[in-house]
Amino acid sequence: MSNYNEQSVTGTEWTRCKRIVISNPLAAQPEIRYDEETVLTTSAGQTLKSAQGYLTVPFDPSAVIDLYDPATGQPTGQTVTQGEIYALVYSAYLTAANARDVANTPPAEEPIEEPQGE
Repeated sequence: MSNYNEQSVTGTEWTRCKRIVISNPLAAQPEIRYDEETVLTTSAGQTLKSAQGYLTVPFDPSAVIDLYDPATGQPTGQTVTQGEIYALVYSAYLTAANARDVANTPPAEEPIEEPQGE
């Protein structure tokens, strides 16, 4: 059977990380999962995406990560450890949780003053 409306396409294809999941279980080793997808941008301007699986990395606070410029994909020459990233993500969580808690705190009630002379 032939493929309905089959067409040859030209374009650019690349792999990207579409989601990062950090698992931080209470009694087990944390891990990071990178969910990948392939993206195809056709010469007609259409963008097609398809899931390509995932990459799981166990947390190692001393593991060194080379930094890359997100705009160019080029190495910056700088490094950071997984432990430093953990501290940043932990701090981002606490900042967001504290902001949420402050926003959800009801205003303090004004004290009721007793009338004078009674």
